[in-house]
Amino acid sequence: MKLMCLLLTSHRLVSGSVAQFEVIQEATLSVSLSTDVRLSCSRSVGSVTGDNYPSWIKQIPGEVPQLVVGSPSTSNQNWRPSWTSARFTGAISGGSSVLTISTVQAADDGNYYCALYTGSQCTVLRADAEVGALPQLLFLLCSN
Repeated sequence: MKLMCLLLTSHRLVSGSVAQFEVIQEATLSVSLSTDVRLSCSRSVGSVTGDNYPSWIKQIPGEVPQLVVGSPSTSNQNWRPSWTSARFTGAISGGSSVLTISTVQAADDGNYYCALYTGSQCTVLRADAEVGALPQLLFLLCSN
């Protein structure tokens, strides 16, 4: 019998007040410790490209969201801040943004959000609320 001891949650995000596209993610994944997991997000219209500067944000309930993997340029989707383990890898594959977590550990438990830049000066991302869910999570991403 496999022990399922990690719950990774991601949500559907909507971009902008007049959305250019929706960001679509898996609702919930359960994985075993020490295995690899692949989270992906796609666009409702078109494919994810480097011009979307895909980023992945982790939130542990009750804590501040934290960037896990980001895109500092259109050709690099695997920039990790100093606090992110090399077990986390970002990429674009098959028109989707992909976050791979290798050798999953208990500390990886949390909510993972995919953020895509839309080309506007500011992009507002919100997690759709569900009955019994935490309050909506908002992100404001602004370009220079």
